[in-house]
Amino acid sequence: MAPAAALLLLFAQDEPPPLPADPPPEPTAEPVPPPPPLQQAPPVVAEPEPEPPPGPPPPHMSEGRLLVALYNTGFHWGITPGVVFQDGSAGFYLGLRFAFGFDTGSVIVVPGILGAGYFTDPNVFVGEPTLRLVLPIDRFAPYIEGGAGAGHVAGTVDKTGAALMAGTGFMVHFSPRFALGAEASYQVITGTNFKGIGVGPVIAIGF
Repeated sequence: MAPAAALLLLFAQDEPPPLPADPPPEPTAEPVPPPPPLQQAPPVVAEPEPEPPPGPPPPHMSEGRLLVALYNTGFHWGITPGVVFQDGSAGFYLGLRFAFGFDTGSVIVVPGILGAGYFTDPNVFVGEPTLRLVLPIDRFAPYIEGGAGAGHVAGTVDKTGAALMAGTGFMVHFSPRFALGAEASYQVITGTNFKGIGVGPVIAIGF
């Protein structure tokens, strides 16, 4: 072998082995975009309700009418002393009334209870539910009323029957709790001879 060829072979044997090739780069994952922000629904604005058309103004209540309403609505009571005429003779009459009224506008409705004594010969006592209708005219208050209950005639022979009453009168109101007036009433007790007409003043006090 020629010396040059031998020298080349020697250098070829001393050459280091080739380095291994680098592995191929791994594919990088693309970043995931963040989700879009949630869109909130616009707030619902309640539309204002349409205002009702203006109506007529409430009727004006005078001071006197107000006094009548303040007395007759709610609980009140009254005392009625007077004179009763029965079979041509006169006697003393005393009535006590408890009532609770309701104002309906033009008329005041007043249900109540009446207890009364007719001190005649013979004496008569009645107890009856009543209903009064009051028609206010400023502080002047006329009324009509009626009632039905039980009556007792205390005579030589005691008798008890149905008591029927009808009456009318008026009141003049000076304050929400005080009024004066007058009334007349006709009282009958069935099954007896009692038929009395009572007239007298009324003293009324409210609470």
